[in-house]
Amino acid sequence: QPSSIVKTIDDIFHPSSIAVVGASQEESSFGHQYLQVLVESGYQGRLYPVNPREKEILGIRVYPSLNDIPGKVDYVICCINARLVLDLLAQCARKNVRAVHLFTGKLSETGDEKAYHLEEDIKKQARDLGINLIGPNCMGIYYPGERISFNHDLCMEPGSVGAIVQSGGLAGEIVRLSALRGVRFSKVVSYGNAADLSETDFLEYFLWDNATKIILMYL
Repeated sequence: QPSSIVKTIDDIFHPSSIAVVGASQEESSFGHQYLQVLVESGYQGRLYPVNPREKEILGIRVYPSLNDIPGKVDYVICCINARLVLDLLAQCARKNVRAVHLFTGKLSETGDEKAYHLEEDIKKQARDLGINLIGPNCMGIYYPGERISFNHDLCMEPGSVGAIVQSGGLAGEIVRLSALRGVRFSKVVSYGNAADLSETDFLEYFLWDNATKIILMYL
């Protein structure tokens, strides 16, 4: 039988709604790029940009906070400063969000002691609130079957290779360069610092994933 972690990760890959916290009009920002890529990729679920200083981005209504979103939120992409993450997790708990992708970096990967302790606090709070984390410091998920992507030019034709990649930049390059050789992916995850969900959790998931026939890992 698949474990509860397999079900948890499967739910993450099938969100009916995604909130991009830290969405921005600034085209060079990742808060803008995540939203734009999801729109361009043809994601069919509901998109909720969150930013207290914006009203509309790419023609989509922006909400001041997670709490202001009227509908259910399945998955949060977090593009805000690390020191704001603990407050965001509290909002996620009130909104019954079960999974958060922390694009947010400048945490344990820096080697800074304060940043390391903040990441530990984030990890503990997420666990206490029953929220699963991807990251921090990563690009998150690419799933062509659900039209979810994290880069502009990734092939949206599904295939049978699942990839588990520590590095965000390399995750995109692996998909991009493999596509030139005819390789197509079932799902890819860039998992960064692995504060919560780790490479072993994703490996177990891909073992159960019917669409995945080959598993590629970059650790």
